[in-house]
Amino acid sequence: MTETIILRDKPALQLMLHTNHLEIVDRSDPNNSGTYPFNDIKNAKVNAEDTDWFVSILSYVVTLFVGGALWGKYKNKAHLTLTTDDGIVKIWLVDADLQQAKKVAARINAKRTGTP
Repeated sequence: MTETIILRDKPALQLMLHTNHLEIVDRSDPNNSGTYPFNDIKNAKVNAEDTDWFVSILSYVVTLFVGGALWGKYKNKAHLTLTTDDGIVKIWLVDADLQQAKKVAARINAKRTGTP
């Protein structure tokens, strides 16, 4: 049985949960598109958008010495991170349903471990 989750319409971001693998269609970053067997996925995690305090403070310090208007709050964008045997896949969740993405990450982890 295949379950299709649409996280974003334009550009399309779809995740299809098959019995043994995850299929991703990411039109904003085609490098993420592909098939990932659940046995190869070590972890799926959604990272919400948050402020990068290090970069924000660093930009403020540089502005003090150099002058100008460089400083501000710098944010890390929300993304779904898949840790696989081959590396890390980051799927950016700009304009995507973040709550649905969290549910998908939980489903991926459940399928990965074999729990219903």
